[in-house]
Amino acid sequence: MKTCSRCMVAQAYTGFHKDASRKDGFRNQCKTCVAAYMQKNYVVNRDSIIKKVAVWIAENRDKHNAKCNLWAKNNPDKVNARTAQRYATKNRATPACVLANPDFQWMITEAYALAKLREKMLGGVWEVDHIVPLRGKLVSGLHTPWNLQVVQLHVNRRKSNHFQVST
Repeated sequence: MKTCSRCMVAQAYTGFHKDASRKDGFRNQCKTCVAAYMQKNYVVNRDSIIKKVAVWIAENRDKHNAKCNLWAKNNPDKVNARTAQRYATKNRATPACVLANPDFQWMITEAYALAKLREKMLGGVWEVDHIVPLRGKLVSGLHTPWNLQVVQLHVNRRKSNHFQVST
């Protein structure tokens, strides 16, 4: 048993994070208190934390990708749920007039074919991007031929889930 220095509650060692620098090998605050502090700290310093993480990811792209791939390998259920959610969102975002019109369906299919063709002809990775994101924070677009564009991977990832207004 160990007592948390913040909430003063005695708990089993499983209630504390490991810390090799400590004599007993565990942090002084329990996991609950650490989580509450981190949550409060994130609310107060959100912008600086996001910038710091973005810089780290940019400087450590290989480590970040390896970490994400490992997470995906260890959490196939969460990956499948995310994929299913995306398909469901895409289906809800496809108007009935597009689903009913074979010409519109053909144009959507051609956009994905164009991405593969550009990969063969020009090299690099090309993706089909929704100009107005399907799940944007401010506005949500539709899965329609006129909302699709074929762009390089880095352009699409830089844009992320944002709608860029052209002036």
